[in-house]
Amino acid sequence: MRKFFQWILLIIFAHEIYFLAISLKISSLTTKSHSIRSVAVALFSSRKLYLPTELQFTKLLFVESGFGCDQHGQNSTKAAVRACRNAIEFNSLPGIRDVIPGGKANMILRLEIAVPNPSSVDLNAVAAVFPYGKLLVPQIIDGGMSASSGIALPELGDTNDQMIFAIAVVSVGY
Repeated sequence: MRKFFQWILLIIFAHEIYFLAISLKISSLTTKSHSIRSVAVALFSSRKLYLPTELQFTKLLFVESGFGCDQHGQNSTKAAVRACRNAIEFNSLPGIRDVIPGGKANMILRLEIAVPNPSSVDLNAVAAVFPYGKLLVPQIIDGGMSASSGIALPELGDTNDQMIFAIAVVSVGY
């Protein structure tokens, strides 16, 4: 019964955020379903996610991009996670503590991910890629690519022969 009331309050709160976003013209909360989902993730995530109304960049330091693919299983989350990892995995930022006031704990991360079937992406899995920093609720849009791999392998989770490709942009600042 308690969970039921939590979800009712969540839905009411999400609708309020949606209408606030419209009135403020916040571009990252573009559709009603996306705003409700973003608020749900922000409230019930194992990691604190910030709404764009809660946290803004004072200074943008750099932008990284990455690509990810799930060849078998048609899993948009797996492709999105791989794209985020690809964007950050070959970077070392030893001086970030000196550049950002308050160090890496005050670093802000903004994620934009284009992937087929964006509503299926597990935002908690995406958030887990980033070991530190304050993460804005990721903006997941319909994009990326789906293409034939030439073969469907049911033993690897395939339901068809499609590969899922995701593109990620990670903006870092404070």
